[in-house]
Amino acid sequence: MIASMTGFGRAEEVFEGGCFTVEIRSVNHRFLDFSIRLPKALGNFEVRIKELVKKKINRGYINFQLSWDKDQEGIDSLILNEEKIKRYKALFLRMNEEFGIEGGLTLEVFSRLTDVFKTEAEPEDEEKLWPVVERATNQALDALIQMRQREGEALAADISSRLEEMDSYMRKANLKAPERLARLEMRLLEKVRSILGEGAVDENRLLTEITFYSDKWDFSEEDVRFRSHLEAMREAIKNGGPVGRKLGFLTQELNREVNTVAAKANDSSIAQFMVAVKEEIEKVREQVENIE
Repeated sequence: MIASMTGFGRAEEVFEGGCFTVEIRSVNHRFLDFSIRLPKALGNFEVRIKELVKKKINRGYINFQLSWDKDQEGIDSLILNEEKIKRYKALFLRMNEEFGIEGGLTLEVFSRLTDVFKTEAEPEDEEKLWPVVERATNQALDALIQMRQREGEALAADISSRLEEMDSYMRKANLKAPERLARLEMRLLEKVRSILGEGAVDENRLLTEITFYSDKWDFSEEDVRFRSHLEAMREAIKNGGPVGRKLGFLTQELNREVNTVAAKANDSSIAQFMVAVKEEIEKVREQVENIE
């Protein structure tokens, strides 16, 4: 089964410290690349997450986001900002001594100063949190892969139908080939005789020249290679796996053979068939760009 590089997966894991939510999006890319966003406290998990993704994904631009809906109880503790309290106290006493401002230093006074308290986050136990992040990541990856595979099935069906269209056009071109060669040979023979005159023509030399040009006009070798590339693409789609690069290469080779046939055609109907084949190749190329 082939897979698209476009997909989305999401998973949640609830645990005693809150809830982890993992969202993974992927789009097409020449290689495997990442954009990973994590809570600041879990920044050390980036390398581990990349390793998890690499085990299941071969190509694509991966946008990974981990959110932590944290259970605050027992996580952050409220403590006194002792440096601020000492500084405030010293300033209040100075205001009393130097400016005669009266008033006692009470808890009520300090309670109105919000910055005399601060929160201090307890260190996170990474080894305790990692198994939860790992489960959520694997679940999101599985959902992403399922979507990529569904997209891949649709791409495979579309490409396969276009390969059959190309095959059909090339067969039609081949049916035209014998009469086209005979017509071109006759035209060349008549042109030479009209220029040189009937008696001045060396028939053996003329036949040699006609055979030479017939070989140049013949596209049977290109047809064999074209069909070989078609079969290779069918086989790659059938076998599945990360075949995007292979299909891309074979698409280029198909285009190369069609260009050669079109150059050798010297026939409007065959040229039209090759235009139709090139249109199908272009559509296949666009689809192949999104295959893993």
